[in-house]
Amino acid sequence: MGFIDRICSRYAEKASTPEAKERLRSPLEHELIKRLQDMLATDAAQATMRLALTFSGLVQGVGFRWTNQGIARELHETGWVKNLADGTVAMELQGTPAQIIRHLDTLHANYGRVGCRVWLEQCADCSVVFDEDDFEVRF
Repeated sequence: MGFIDRICSRYAEKASTPEAKERLRSPLEHELIKRLQDMLATDAAQATMRLALTFSGLVQGVGFRWTNQGIARELHETGWVKNLADGTVAMELQGTPAQIIRHLDTLHANYGRVGCRVWLEQCADCSVVFDEDDFEVRF
């Protein structure tokens, strides 16, 4: 086992309990997930929505933008992601409530296993962009 593998396995052990996983998400993200889950039981479950999100934590210099692009493309979401000068990352994510929940879950699964905290700082609803067909990394 190499050095990086040992570090990753050590962090994975620490983040494997349900309590540890809960602490990897901000209270705001827990509220967002609850709201999206509530929408799944209504007519809004298939409606496209767009969210403006700001993340802090270890989100720059670790492939965070590219990871989000890959997740979004896999889930057929649209939007963009961009590093900000203050060390946070801004993202507009457009998809159904189920897609957005899965996006956030996948994001945390990727970064949580190596102990990176990704913290949702801000969340706001935005107008849907109907002619958008991709998720891009902005500079």
